[in-house]
Amino acid sequence: MKDIDVNQRVEEIELALSTLFESPKAPAISSYDDGTTFFIQVSWVTESHGDTTLDARCVLTIRFSESQIQRYAQLDTAKRILVRERLVKMVRSRLPLAGTEPPLDGECAEDLQVDDRLLEFDEPLNPY
Repeated sequence: MKDIDVNQRVEEIELALSTLFESPKAPAISSYDDGTTFFIQVSWVTESHGDTTLDARCVLTIRFSESQIQRYAQLDTAKRILVRERLVKMVRSRLPLAGTEPPLDGECAEDLQVDDRLLEFDEPLNPY
């Protein structure tokens, strides 16, 4: 698969994640491929102040193996949509509920390793 196709597929995941977080400012999303692990990081503001250096932020780092990203990129559209829905549900279950106070004086960070089950379709499609 061409690199541009993988980049487009990663953008699909980033867009799905960008809508998850209630924030007074737009979430920042970045991705990085170190050759064995593919990282997608989402950062959003939980409490905004006049000086942006004082904003309280949360950060979510999602780790995919290189083979998981390649598998995702090769899926058809319907299956990619299901994977994104599963990922969103998994992220929601791991993060504090909206309106609850984040730990550490408004700062929070979560690291999430993607399991291969997210990309499996052999058994009946159950939400992740």
